[in-house]
Amino acid sequence: MRGAFPLLAAFALAACGSEPATNAPEPAPVETAIPVEPDGGIGDGAGPPDRLDTALANRIPTRFHGVWDHVEGSCDAASDLRMEISGNEILFYESIGTVTGAAPDGDAVIVTLAMEGEGETWEQKTRLALVGEGESQRLETSDGDLPRTPDDYPSKRCPA
Repeated sequence: MRGAFPLLAAFALAACGSEPATNAPEPAPVETAIPVEPDGGIGDGAGPPDRLDTALANRIPTRFHGVWDHVEGSCDAASDLRMEISGNEILFYESIGTVTGAAPDGDAVIVTLAMEGEGETWEQKTRLALVGEGESQRLETSDGDLPRTPDDYPSKRCPA
């Protein structure tokens, strides 16, 4: 019996560090869909990273984009009343305005521009408004710091 005791002790010590083997398979991971909140968030309560209107706050609305010139202008690049409007800037004859802000004003928009031209820099607010439809549609611009007034030099949309 004395010889069996060390063998039993060795067997017991070897068994201490191991877990019993099982043949049962591990359960498959359960996939759950990420919930979406009504405001577009992913379900963590934080909401979307930026609201769309906030992301677009410093952009000129698409309806104003394009090349415009005085109703009697030629739409030629050399026309001094020609302007090219994109989402983030307005190119004028001898200056450029980079959009730093845009705010709705009824059916118009007031755009704040960081202007640069002829060696000068300045800031200006310009109101953009569309009047009419189709071929007779005109772009009217006015001082964004003053109440809306009719434009003495309305612009037509130039062919693309």
